[in-house]
Amino acid sequence: MLVSLDILQIAEENFLITFGIVFAVGLLQGAILARGIRKRFPKLKKYAKGLSIIILVLFVINASGNISKFAEPQKVSVSEFEIPQTPEGIFTVLIDLLGLNAGVLAVIGIFITITLILIFKFADIPPIARYFIFTVSVIVLLVSLLGKFTDYVPTVFQIILYSIYQLGLTIGVFVVMRRKTNDSLEDVE
Repeated sequence: MLVSLDILQIAEENFLITFGIVFAVGLLQGAILARGIRKRFPKLKKYAKGLSIIILVLFVINASGNISKFAEPQKVSVSEFEIPQTPEGIFTVLIDLLGLNAGVLAVIGIFITITLILIFKFADIPPIARYFIFTVSVIVLLVSLLGKFTDYVPTVFQIILYSIYQLGLTIGVFVVMRRKTNDSLEDVE
């Protein structure tokens, strides 16, 4: 008798544990980012509550855009690819590959993503935490690219998992940024 081990099936069967782990990973990633920002810019603690609301709004907009792109990725077909002959053709191919043709939401999402990358660049984050954030981000990117360039369509369970990850990330950033007093996590390195 051949037993097949399907990780996604096991994850679905133990959905509460899976949801908890995915939420914890997002929460930890968000907390690390927020802590790094607070350490790099200590004067922000004075404006913690207002700033945390602004960052919460940015992360909610970013999460909403990411979830919708993950749930219904715009497919890029390599078989229909033609070498562009004009600068306009090159521009069109570039827009299709980057997913910029989705309208205003795509532009807002890209702006927020660039802003978050800049925040990550300037945040004071220890090397191990950077590797953790980088690894999780690469995994999420690979799954997103899988949806864009293959016939892969995420299931409802996978969309819920991604939503829970984004929720954890957003809450992690919000909670740590909101703290006005000294951060007890600063002592842990």
